[in-house]
Amino acid sequence: MTSLTYEQQVAIARRLQKIARLIDKELTAAAGQRVPFSLYTWGGNRSQYISNTARAEVKVAMQETLDRWNEPQDPPPGQGGWQ
Repeated sequence: MTSLTYEQQVAIARRLQKIARLIDKELTAAAGQRVPFSLYTWGGNRSQYISNTARAEVKVAMQETLDRWNEPQDPPPGQGGWQ
């Protein structure tokens, strides 16, 4: 795993708002409507996240993802056996 310096973590924190606006714009263009998202980074002594939705919703989505990762998975749409 990559280990980031404190200075690198600060630089990332300063750019997260800009990065989030870019992600929001691209997801909206792809879906034709606003899509909830969160971006989670780590690698130093502290993780960081940015989102365009409420923290409570992010927590639920993150927990659902963690729970799903503990289950056998079907291949993503467009891969494996999906037609």
